[in-house]
Order: sequence, then C-alpha cells, then structure tokens
Amino acid sequence: MFVEIENLNFKYKNSAEDILNDFTFSVKEGDIVCILGESGSGKSTVLRLISGLEEPNQGTIKINNDIVVNDNNFVSPEEREVGMVFQDYALFPHMTVAENILFGVKGKSKEYKKKKLAEVLKLIGLEELKNRYPHQISGGQQQRVALARALTIGPSLIVMDEPFSSLDANLQSKIREELRKIIKRTGITSIFVSHDKEDAISIADKIVVLKDGRIVQQGDSQELISNPTSDYVAGLFK
Repeated sequence: MFVEIENLNFKYKNSAEDILNDFTFSVKEGDIVCILGESGSGKSTVLRLISGLEEPNQGTIKINNDIVVNDNNFVSPEEREVGMVFQDYALFPHMTVAENILFGVKGKSKEYKKKKLAEVLKLIGLEELKNRYPHQISGGQQQRVALARALTIGPSLIVMDEPFSSLDANLQSKIREELRKIIKRTGITSIFVSHDKEDAISIADKIVVLKDGRIVQQGDSQELISNPTSDYVAGLFK
C-alpha cells in the first residue's frame, strides 16, 4: 500500500472530544480515494494530518513505506512530498497563472522552471492562459492552476480539500471528469475530501465514509450503493 494510516487519534487543544477515533485505512499506489462525510466529521483534519499541518495524539502514517509520523517521529510538511490543493485554491491574485504554478519551485534553474511550466500547462490544457491573472480565468480553470502548482513540486501524493465546492453546480460534472483524467494521467496517488456523494461516485476508486471521526464503511461506489452496512451509509447513497 502506498499510504497506510493506523489507529490515528486526534483532538484539538480546546476540544472536549476527539475529532478522529482509531482512524485506519490504506491507499493503493495510483488510486484516487475520497473521504466522504458531513461538515464536522473530521475529514479535512485527516488531510492536515497527512500533510503534516497537524500532529496526531496517537497513530502512525506511512507514505511510500516511509513513516512520516508515529509516537517517536514527525517529518515536517516540506519533507513529506505531499502536494495540497486547498478548498479556495489559495491562488495569489497579484501573480499570473505561470507565476502561481511555479511559486513552490525553489532552487531550480530557469531552464528547469521553463520546462516544468510547459509540462504542467500542457497537462491542464491552459497553455494560452499562462499570462492571465486568477480573476481573469474561470473557477474550473483556477482549480486546474491550483492542481498544477501542487504538481510542480514533484509530489508522491496529492491531497485536495473539497475540490468542487467553489464551483457552479452546472460546471461540476464536467470539471469532475477533467480532474480525474488529469490525475490519472500523472499516475500520482490522490486523496480528496468531500461532503457530496456525486464527487465520490464520479472520481474515486475507493470511498471512505466518515461519521463523527470514525470510519463507518469503505469500498468502491458500487459496493457502498449495493451493500450499505448501516442506515447512515444507505441514506448517503439513496
């Protein structure tokens, strides 16, 4: 397994209850996994723990067979090779598409940056828009720029927080398909969180249903639709 998480527990300092309880799951290399749950279920916290923005109270996270956190170790975020796409995309408004994409590329030659920029622009299909600013492109295009920026650092894993929540409902179906194609083309293992079952069904190879910090069921979409193990899961996929 490319990502392995075992017995993860987490509680914010000012919280009376655990946000995550004995969270355990794994991801195959090259798969796209959706952590599906309602607001407050703990799904975004999982991404923050994987990327190193938070440290668990207990548990182990391995990425590509390397332990990035356990009771005795903590690998800093910049050393984890995890690219993160935030919910609001977090693009810099004063930077062009090209400048945003290359923002995380440090210590590389101009030739390297030029080649990398050309590669990712071709991948996301925005070669003609590289000199525009975020306010001059659509929401779906902004999302692709945010993904491209995450890809330029050469990550082994991509994590995405509610990647479709900022998009117009009429565009979501098209953008879901585009995003899945781009990610599959790269072959990079990906984890995203969502509250929308359609996101999960459309994109994910595997879905992890989270409720109150606990996994209630996981499997592919067909399994969850056909064989729900609880009323909660049945209600989500009805």
